[in-house]
Amino acid sequence: MSKKSCWVLSDNLIGHEKQSISLAEKLNINYKIIKTEKLNFIERNLLTFLNLKKTKFLKAPFPEFIISCGKNTAYYSKLIKKKSKKRIFSIFIQKPPINIKNFDIIIAPKHDNCSGSNIIETHGALTKINLKYIESVNKAKKPGILKESFITVLIGGNSKHHRITNLILDQIIDKLNLIQKQNKIKVLILFSRRTKRNDYLYLKKNLLNKNFIFILPDSKQVSYLTAISFAKAIIVTSDSVSMVTEACSTGKPTYIIDIPTKSKKFSLFIKNMIDLKLAYYLKDSISLKNKKKALNDIDEVVKKIKKKINFNYENL
Repeated sequence: MSKKSCWVLSDNLIGHEKQSISLAEKLNINYKIIKTEKLNFIERNLLTFLNLKKTKFLKAPFPEFIISCGKNTAYYSKLIKKKSKKRIFSIFIQKPPINIKNFDIIIAPKHDNCSGSNIIETHGALTKINLKYIESVNKAKKPGILKESFITVLIGGNSKHHRITNLILDQIIDKLNLIQKQNKIKVLILFSRRTKRNDYLYLKKNLLNKNFIFILPDSKQVSYLTAISFAKAIIVTSDSVSMVTEACSTGKPTYIIDIPTKSKKFSLFIKNMIDLKLAYYLKDSISLKNKKKALNDIDEVVKKIKKKINFNYENL
């Protein structure tokens, strides 16, 4: 039996796109990434009535699935569903900005506080990373730079809800210096695309020990997945739901650098990870012993989707 077809609607934000792709791959369906353009207020509210250049490419033949993530893609998904005469099965990830009835399934994290008969609730962001995935990566040969044991530190950056100040950077520097000395171990520090260059330079200037290794985004030295898969422990800033979710999905001891936020959603998400004992707040020491517990939302999501969809899933 041939695989089902799918459009992954992208708002060009990597975190959103990764979630949609992870789900499409787990569902074992053929997907095509459709890049969408940002819509203004008028376009969003009149999209199904306006003949816009931004939507002219959305035409038959339509796929059997749409998977979308991020507010902007919700409006495109609604339009495609209408154009296909509701023959497409639509899946939206996160809490949508429009009526939930526009989607067949909504996959929303607990902190989004989204309720309805078509809601599948998760603890965090969707990711393909789980214990089985980590085991498969660990079978590969370590890159030369990672021959010794190491801790991985994931540094995010400023966002709508978070601001990393010099005071926070100084606290990170003090804790990393202390932890490195205590464990006599290499520390791999990975920066996200949101990390300000000045913050990167400040950390590099003040973490002078040769055991600190700095990795910029898209570096060829070592990949993000390799860095978290082989790490003895992971330390991550709290500004990214995706980064924290991925760290908590590895089964590695995970420690959170708390970046103050006024967002109730972010606070609830971090509290949930702590309450589930999937992560701990970073203090002055860490454990390097693997946890017996790891987050694995996506497998549960796929099981629930299969139950809701009325077609043959023998290939999945």
